[in-house]
Amino acid sequence: MTAGLTALCEALPGMRVKVEKDTTGWAVLVTHEGKGLVQWGARSPDAAGLRAVLLSEGLDSLRTDLAAVRASSPLPARTAAPVVMTPLMAAIAVHECIGHTSEADNYAEYGHRLGVALGDRWTGVPLTVTDDPTRPGHCGSYVRDDEGVAAVPVRLVEDGRWSGLLTSRAHPGPAGGNGHGRRAPGARDALPRMGVLSVGPGEHRAEDLIASVADGFLLGAPREGGSVREYVLLKPAWARRIRDGRVTGEVYTDLVIRGRKAQLMRRLRGIGDRVVMNDPYHRCAKKGQEVPVSLEAPYLLFDDLLLYPDGGTP
Repeated sequence: MTAGLTALCEALPGMRVKVEKDTTGWAVLVTHEGKGLVQWGARSPDAAGLRAVLLSEGLDSLRTDLAAVRASSPLPARTAAPVVMTPLMAAIAVHECIGHTSEADNYAEYGHRLGVALGDRWTGVPLTVTDDPTRPGHCGSYVRDDEGVAAVPVRLVEDGRWSGLLTSRAHPGPAGGNGHGRRAPGARDALPRMGVLSVGPGEHRAEDLIASVADGFLLGAPREGGSVREYVLLKPAWARRIRDGRVTGEVYTDLVIRGRKAQLMRRLRGIGDRVVMNDPYHRCAKKGQEVPVSLEAPYLLFDDLLLYPDGGTP
């Protein structure tokens, strides 16, 4: 199986392929170290599922990202523009801004610094966000958490309003535990963590979201995503310019979005009508513990986000 996956990936020149198997299943990471870093990776409980997602999505994603990065130039200056995020980029943004902030220990630690509280609105549009580890067949799926509590679906955001937290026995939050206590292998403490995070579909076709942008960007696969307290940082592998509602051949790389989580999410203006599931190779890190998570989202449109040249100052 390892040889078969490697052979599929090596059909693209310049790729380095890493295939792994552990107690949770199979994983593959494909990396191209040419102009810019291009990566694609996935996890699956079984090898056949991993091969299927590589053939159906992975190779196409790699070709798309490689073509964009090879045609790109560094973003020359700080730019404020409407942004359409592709599904995995959108999922990472919601994961960092809303998912981590909805973990009960994080909410207790820095929720007062966010500018939005439980019960308040994250967005003016009808965003829905759910974490449901009981959905089977994903790298973030489980039936009972690492404290032995039965997992249940939790609606984090309903119609744009912050409606729930992810909790554990040690961090029950205001409504008690709901089976989201997870610990990395060898760790002592279980922390409230995401499992299978899903951003619900809206009513707009991806093509219509793009067509609504007079001058902005389409953001491709995430190169990096992270958050510290109320702040978020997102690095897409590439940004294609949208002009008069059409994606052009003008491509930029070496850029970053950073700022306050609440301010970014308040700029959400449109939600795509088709969600895409991802089981990423890279695990989610929190307080030194890494656990696998699954992410699902549609295309998302944001008003006037600030894009910075990577390494520049605000």
